[in-house]
Amino acid sequence: MEWELLKPEKRVVSRLVGELGIHEATARVLANRGVKDPDAAKGYIKDPLRLLHDPFRFSHMEKAVERVIKALKNREKILVFGDYDADGITGAALLYLFLRELGCLVDVFIPHRINHGYGLSFSALKELDLSQFSLVITVDCGIGSVAEIGTLVASGLDVIVTDHHTPGALIPPALAVINPKLDEGYPFGGLSGVGVAMKLVEGVALRLGGESARREVLKKFMPLVALGTVADVMELMDENRFFVKYGLKLASNLCGIKALMEVSGLGDKNPRVWDVSFILAPRINASGRMKTARYAFDLLVEEDFDRALELARYLNSLNAKRQREEERVVEEALSLFRDPGVPTVVLWGEGWHPGVIGIAASKLVSELERPVILISFNGSDVGRGSGRSYQDVDLYMLVSSASRYLENFGGHRKAVGLSVKRDKLDLFVEKIYEAASSIEVSPAKLYVDAELALEDLEPSFIRELLQLAPFGEGFEEPLFVFRNVKPRFVREIAKGGVIFQAVQGKVGVDAVSFEPIDVVSGVFCDIVASVEVSEWNGEKRLRLRCRDAERRG
Repeated sequence: MEWELLKPEKRVVSRLVGELGIHEATARVLANRGVKDPDAAKGYIKDPLRLLHDPFRFSHMEKAVERVIKALKNREKILVFGDYDADGITGAALLYLFLRELGCLVDVFIPHRINHGYGLSFSALKELDLSQFSLVITVDCGIGSVAEIGTLVASGLDVIVTDHHTPGALIPPALAVINPKLDEGYPFGGLSGVGVAMKLVEGVALRLGGESARREVLKKFMPLVALGTVADVMELMDENRFFVKYGLKLASNLCGIKALMEVSGLGDKNPRVWDVSFILAPRINASGRMKTARYAFDLLVEEDFDRALELARYLNSLNAKRQREEERVVEEALSLFRDPGVPTVVLWGEGWHPGVIGIAASKLVSELERPVILISFNGSDVGRGSGRSYQDVDLYMLVSSASRYLENFGGHRKAVGLSVKRDKLDLFVEKIYEAASSIEVSPAKLYVDAELALEDLEPSFIRELLQLAPFGEGFEEPLFVFRNVKPRFVREIAKGGVIFQAVQGKVGVDAVSFEPIDVVSGVFCDIVASVEVSEWNGEKRLRLRCRDAERRG
């Protein structure tokens, strides 16, 4: 794989080093991720609390907060309308728990993935007795439900939209719309759905109890925000870093998350971003994919640990079922793949479970190294599709170019959902291929933050690196190149990986790669690696996690 050594502006790096008193490599890491102002950088390395923004910078927050407080005082019943993925479920749980704790009368509706489809739909509203409510609050949906919200408003209901999806040309006629992608006055546009719901909670807490009340709800509910933010693959920049950094540390404080951690093998340790992405979030999402998201919601709001364990075990079983179904879809889709030259892959089949085609598309993106859209026809004239992007391709814009052939679609640059009639499928595919043909996909690269020597890995620098965590989408783990390294004691481990000792002069550091790389004992090489502290039998040791290697000469 090609390596690219990133080259931030020297004056930016110098300023960060001078004003923050940090190592040059740490400054390079920050500058490479767009954190160039020393005051902002303090939020990443010394004082994450400064990353938190005032919720009233949303232009409609005042109206939304006043309406919630009015509903509380007048004993009006509130409907929280969520979504069936982890972001929407955690957001619905957050609002429900907070409003219930305040003393509000509150109920929650989460649509069924297959029966209702995404968002605030007419099919979902038909199942609700709306006469009992006077206020509806959406979570992780609603920005595209212009007609549906118009109907609710015409019937006398007030609606507050909390959403983070890309707005369309028309904005819903709600009492208040809180969306960071719509509101230019809010300083961070990358909040998750549950993150936006949290800002509403913060606003209400501030009005009712001041800053101390705000800090109390943050402490109590940040684990839900962390879970939904990571699960929805939001960038770990700005305010999201505050939510995730502290939310993960407090995760086991919530009964449902603690139970899920126990049954999934994480025990009672603080989960990492990786644990949420690949262990916890799939189990929460399995509920909505395979059955109904209500099971996951019930888990997250449960306060009895024994009952929470029962629900967590059930989600575990649903996730195992999801994995089997996903493997089948991936295998069948690969068997249908015929043209290796197409820039974007669109495949369709009968009997594919609509709840797994999105995650199956993600697996195929890794396999085929291009955007993938999978469409399932289950005996119907209308197919349900889900797509995932590759590298820097804006899949939302790509699908937009063919939207006239679709019944509906939505999403963002990395993922889309859609529905298409069978008789329009060929036209849709033709248009997608035509639009994709002009897109140049950047080749996969390893982006290296700095060149280091092993002797640079002193304790003060390692502490700074650890302070920069969490790493993930948009704030990737720092990578460094180490030149002229002599591997010793190279030994193979599972799946072609290796462990060895990396040596430069008199300095030796443990190293591991969990995939095949070109290292041979005694043969000098350059390696690209992240730096971590591993723990084994209670002993902590510095270790390089290698991503690639090239022999010298």
